[in-house]
Amino acid sequence: MSTILENLKLYFQNNSREQIDKDWAESEKYDKVGLTIEELMHQSQFFYKLENKDSFWGFNCLNPILENPKRTSDFLI
Repeated sequence: MSTILENLKLYFQNNSREQIDKDWAESEKYDKVGLTIEELMHQSQFFYKLENKDSFWGFNCLNPILENPKRTSDFLI
């Protein structure tokens, strides 16, 4: 099983620049789907506490049910 990064590398290695540009253009319709980062941050404040650490931003889960699972479904692969 390969990672998303490995699959992405293979995609760029095995496709022409024209094909990549075409695929990118087709994905533009999804640019307006979902939340903006500002909306995501606002909604996330109800579940996570955002803390500014020395070298990164940390998220502390306020609800243990929402913590990341120990495994992944690999549905993007």
